[in-house]
Amino acid sequence: MREGTSGFWVEQKDGKISIGYEDFGVSEFGGGDFEKTYYLDKENSEKFVSELQKQYQGSLEEMIEAAFGRGFSDPKFWSFCKERNITYTSSTWSG
Repeated sequence: MREGTSGFWVEQKDGKISIGYEDFGVSEFGGGDFEKTYYLDKENSEKFVSELQKQYQGSLEEMIEAAFGRGFSDPKFWSFCKERNITYTSSTWSG
């Protein structure tokens, strides 16, 4: 269960996109914190933005919030990418 969230953050650099969030006080981690980051390479970043623009308007951050929520829904992101053949890598941290 996600107790609290910092909301998500987005970074664009060299045509690549990173999307991440940190949750605080996660019961599955004994009340610890959890961080998840998704990485899209240049090709998949272009596809991701193009697909978002078909349904949403605004900055990249605004479109991501509209699509996946301010607290960032992993299942919505996974489904969105799977349905559109967008690939990504991810990393997690807990402490």
